[in-house]
Amino acid sequence: MKNIWLLGDSIRLSYQPLVKANLKNKANIKGPSDNCRYSLYTLSSFESWLEELGTPDIIHWNNGLWDVGHDSLRAPEQFSITDYVKNLEFLIQKFKALDSKIIWASTTPVKTYKPADKEQWKWYNSEIAAYNNAAKTLMNNYSIPINDLHTLVNSDVNKYICEDRLHLSKAGIRLCADAVTKLILKFI
Repeated sequence: MKNIWLLGDSIRLSYQPLVKANLKNKANIKGPSDNCRYSLYTLSSFESWLEELGTPDIIHWNNGLWDVGHDSLRAPEQFSITDYVKNLEFLIQKFKALDSKIIWASTTPVKTYKPADKEQWKWYNSEIAAYNNAAKTLMNNYSIPINDLHTLVNSDVNKYICEDRLHLSKAGIRLCADAVTKLILKFI
């Protein structure tokens, strides 16, 4: 069986158990128990995850919400779009050095009608779209398939995003888990 890594933030953490169940006896689904947070964190943690999880045959991966988010302690965003793309490219090089198949997952949207508290992070769908477009261009340059979770979730944000305006609802978790499973099955 192929070893599959799922990398990403709390969105990935929410759908990973369902993907693992969906692919039982078909693939070994692994992922850090840690939230992969932003692109630079994923880059700096990569070697320790490699030791912990072993070499992957396939990496299904996203960084985005933590990169584009606005933390009240940092402004204007966590990482500029230029730095974000550079970090993604560094990660691609790390993954390619393992000879692993890479699948990129686009960053999911947020509910925009619920304002963020002053103490909480903020996200704007227009910026998420810009970061997704920059990532898409990069992935296309490397012929990396894209799992467009953004478009899936955006088809009914009120159904697929829960009341915190950021995380997936139960229906959103199922939707993303099924999309991830379906795409991984094409490569195993």
